[in-house]
Amino acid sequence: MADTIEAAGALATAGLAAQALDQPTAGHGAHPANCANCGATLSGAFCAQCGQRAHLHRTVGDVFHEFLHGITHFDGKAWTTLPMLLFRPGKLTRSYIEGHRARYIAPVPLFLLVVFTMFFVLSFVKLPADAIEIGGDATPAERVAATRKALADIDADIARAEAAGNADEVRKLQVFRAGVVAATKRSGTPGVTARDVMTDIGEGFAGVTNWDNVTVVDGFPGLNVRAKEALKNPKLLLYKLQTKAYKLSFLLVPLSLPWLWLAFFWRRGIGMYDHAIFALYSISFISLLFVVGSLALTVGITSGSFWGLLLLAPAVHMLFQLRGAYAIGWWGAAWRTAYLSVAAMLTLSAYLVILIILGVVD
Repeated sequence: MADTIEAAGALATAGLAAQALDQPTAGHGAHPANCANCGATLSGAFCAQCGQRAHLHRTVGDVFHEFLHGITHFDGKAWTTLPMLLFRPGKLTRSYIEGHRARYIAPVPLFLLVVFTMFFVLSFVKLPADAIEIGGDATPAERVAATRKALADIDADIARAEAAGNADEVRKLQVFRAGVVAATKRSGTPGVTARDVMTDIGEGFAGVTNWDNVTVVDGFPGLNVRAKEALKNPKLLLYKLQTKAYKLSFLLVPLSLPWLWLAFFWRRGIGMYDHAIFALYSISFISLLFVVGSLALTVGITSGSFWGLLLLAPAVHMLFQLRGAYAIGWWGAAWRTAYLSVAAMLTLSAYLVILIILGVVD
C-alpha cells in the first residue's frame, strides 16, 4: 500500500510538473486592468510583457481544480495528441518540429506524464495466479509434481558436485535451487506482484550464499563490497531501483540520440533537436504499451495473439514514425527500424546498468 501511495504521489508530481512545462490555459471571469506581476496594462487573457495569466485563482476550490487539471486535462490537448501518438506518430513528430505546436502536448510534458503513469501502474500490477507455475498448462497437481521433480534433479546434481569436491558448482546449484524455491513460493496465490516474486528470489539467494567467497564486481574492490552489502538486503535494493528508475527515466533520451544520429548523419537538414523530439514521442508510446501490458496482466489476459501484437507494436510504430518524421521511403524506414530496434535494446541495457550501479552505490 505504501508503494502505491508513493507512486500515486509521483504521478501527481509528474502531472503538475508537466502542466507547468506546458502552456497554461486562460482563466475564467473578469480580470484586473493591470498585471499583478509586472504592472503592465492588460489587453487579453495573458500579460504581453511577462506572460503571466491575467485571471488569478484565489479559492481553495481553484487549488484543487488546478491540481486535477494538471494531471488529467492538459488544456484538452491530450485528446488531440494521444490519438496522433498512437496512429499517426510521424505526422505528430514532423508537425511539432515544423512549429505546429499549439494543438499538441509538448514532448517533454507528455514524456513526464506517460512515464510516471507507467511506474504508477507497475506499482500495483498483479501477476496471474499461474504465472510462476512450473509446468505450463498442466493441472495444479501436475505442476506440483513438476516442481518437486525439478528440485529433486537439482539435489541430485548437488550431491554429485559434492562427491566430486567441486565447491563452486555446489554453491551455484544451491543458489539456483533457492531461486526455484523462492520463485514458486507464492505459486497459485492470486494478487502476487512482480516485486513480490523478485524479492522472494533475492531473499532466497541471500539466504544460501556465502558472500565472503563471492565476487560481484570484478576489478573494483570498493564497488564489489557495496554490491555484496546491497544484495544481502534485496528488498531494500529493489526499492532503491524502483525509486531511481522513474527519477532517471529521462536518461533514455540522451542515450538514444547517438543511435538516431548514426542513422541520419549524412542527411542535411536533420539535427539533434529532431532526434530528441522523435525519441521523446517514441519512448512515450512504448511507455503506454507497458501500461497496457501491465493492466492486461492484472486482469488475467494471457492470449498469445494479444501479447504477440503488443510485442510487434513498437516496431510497427517506429516504422511509421520514421517515415513521417524524416520524410523517407519504406525501404529507408524499414532498415532503420531494424537497426533502431537493436539499438533500443542496447540503450535499455545501458540504462539498466546505470540504474543498478547507482542503486548499489547509493
